This record gives sequence, structure tokens and C-alpha cells, in this order.
Amino acid sequence: MIMKKIVCFLLAATLMMAVVPALALEARDITAECTITVASKSGLAKRLYDRDWNSYWSGDTGAKTVTIKSKEPMYGLYVGWTEAPRSWALEQKVGGSWEKTVFEPAPFQHMYYPLEGVKELRLKPEGKSKKWFGMEEIFVLGQGEVPAWVQQWQLPDSKCDLLVLFAHPDDETLFFAGALPTYAGQLKMDVVAAVFSAGARYRTSELLNSLWTMGVRNYPVIGPFHDKYSTRLESAYKEFGKAKTQRFAVELYRKYKPDVVVSHDVKGEYGHGMHRLCADLALYAFDAAADAGKYKESAEAHGTWQVSKLYLHLYPENRVTMDWDQPLSAFGGRTGFEMAEEAYTHHRSQHKYEQFKVEPRDSAYSSYDFGLARTMVGPDVLGNDFFENLDSRVTAP
Repeated sequence: MIMKKIVCFLLAATLMMAVVPALALEARDITAECTITVASKSGLAKRLYDRDWNSYWSGDTGAKTVTIKSKEPMYGLYVGWTEAPRSWALEQKVGGSWEKTVFEPAPFQHMYYPLEGVKELRLKPEGKSKKWFGMEEIFVLGQGEVPAWVQQWQLPDSKCDLLVLFAHPDDETLFFAGALPTYAGQLKMDVVAAVFSAGARYRTSELLNSLWTMGVRNYPVIGPFHDKYSTRLESAYKEFGKAKTQRFAVELYRKYKPDVVVSHDVKGEYGHGMHRLCADLALYAFDAAADAGKYKESAEAHGTWQVSKLYLHLYPENRVTMDWDQPLSAFGGRTGFEMAEEAYTHHRSQHKYEQFKVEPRDSAYSSYDFGLARTMVGPDVLGNDFFENLDSRVTAP
């Protein structure tokens, strides 16, 4: 009888395995088990896997080839480039022969590349792109599903729900807290994050890591401006050019056609001129983007666009208080505020400034407090959802 039960159990288990597909396992990070070498007199290979986005390797002298060898088959390569890559080649050793794939210029600084289960590969620049060839980090993956932390960006399309315009990498967490985790991560809305100035090279990587943590999947728009501290709006306009910055903001609205825009405090939070500039540009573009007579070139390229609502941080009129303390199922029950705090951990270059933090509810610069500065759909009543009165949208949790 006991033997009969065992046979029945084994038969049932076999049948179950036949009808229930095996759960896919997440690919393991095998970088530490690989041998990575660089054929260049510049930099050290260890900079490619020290997990410090501030350090980098650049093949600016001699041969410019990165070679990776592994005892375990490699099925994925995740690269943090020093800038969005130009033409380069990936050579994989398959069956004793090298198979070459040439990648044309791409728009993303962090990119994932599937591999064929090889144990040796080489990365090298193509043509005239040798001068830029450099990487901040490399991750090598074994067999399995691509891990969720590997960034696989998409380009924003021509119509988004929410546009968040901010001055620098880290502002998206400090002053807007749960906005991105709530609307991009939880509600899966089409969100575009636009940073006026990325500043130093590594701050773009910090921004990408932060945005991905908060659930943003559209690659951010990175403004063509340098970083310059000022305390006055007039100084910021003088530094960057009023027409140039206005053209940038108007084109943002027209190109991505957001229903709602969120930006900085008109006083620049703690007085930063670039924060003031973003707020002023957001106000200007609200009307100008709908006017075909303003900046006709972008009107011809993208058409005009009327944003429905504009919220500014700490705006004194039509005040709304967002609740970033609601648990979000997309993040395992963690709140939008908590996810913003986690995202800020990626901005390591800014941690030396102890005064910077994701502003709590009771702060003078509370990341919960906003004002409806402009609206085409009437005033808010509930005052806890950027998409109130836009009936095609899902309300925030």
C-alpha cells in the first residue's frame, strides 16, 4: 500500500511538471566571476566593475578593446556608458570563431544587450567613434530572466500624461517626492521627466538610476544647458539666454503634449536661480505652446499644444497637499515618499551636502505641497490628485 502511494505521488508530480511550466529564474550577476581586461594605457579595468558610477574607463590612447572572459556562459551585458553610445562593435566567440555585431548610435546611456551564451567577448569602437569610447560600469549576466534592476529604457512618444520639469538630477526626489513613484510606478501613466541641466557626466547615470527606482520607464529629456548657480531669476536668464530657454520649454510642451505639468517653486525653493527659471519657463510655456505665433519652428514640427493643468511646488494660490504616504502595491507596499528616499540614495555625488534631503511633510520646502498655478479644466476640489477634473485618468491612490 505504501509503495502504491509513492508511485501515485510520483506520477502526479510528473504530470504536474508536464502541464505547469517551470518558473523562470532571474539571471544571476556573474561579473565578479569574469576576467575583464582593457587593451589601453588609460584607466584600469577594475573601474568597470567597482560599482562606483563616478569612476570610469575610457580608451583614449592605444588599442580600445574591452575583453570579457567567463567560465559560465554569458547571456546578457548591461553597460553604463560615459555618454549615449556612438557606433561600436560587439564580438562574441561562438564555436571558436568571432561573430561581430555593429551597433549604430543609440539614445540611451544605460543599455542592455542580450548575448548568445558565450564565454568570451570583446567590445570595441567603430570608425571615428574611438574618442568617446568609455564606460562607467559593466554588468555580466548568466542565463535567466533579465533582472528588474537592469534598465531597458524606451523613448517617450508624442503624447504623455505628465511632464515633470526640474533643474538638476536629484531635484526629482527632493522636491517632488512621491510624484514619480505614484504616477509612473503605481498608476503606469505615461510620464516624461525633463531635467534642465544634467551637470557632470556621472550625474546623468545617477539620474537614470533614480528614475528607474521610482518606476519611470521613458528615457528622460536632458536639457542642453550647463549648471550655474545663481540666486536671481534675471541672472539665470542672462546666463542661459531668455529666448533659448523659452524655446526649449515651449518645444517640450509641444513635442510631448502633456496633460499636466509639474515644476519648481517660483522662489526657487531655497532661492536657486535655476529652480526659479524652470518655474518661470513652465508658466511661460503654458500659454506660449498653444500660440502658433510663438516659436514657429517647433509649432511646424510638432503642432501647438495646450496643457490642461500646471502645478508648481509651494505655489501660494489654489494650494493642494499630496498624500505621498499611501502604500503603493507596485513597490511592495512602500510609499511614494519612501521610494523617493531610496531613489535619492543613487545621487551619491550630492550626499556631501548634508542639508539636502527628500523634504518631509513638515518641512519649509515640503515635497507634499503644491499649487495649481494654471488650469484649463477648473479648480481642484479634492486637492490631492494632479489629474483631478481630467476624467480620462485614473485617480491617485
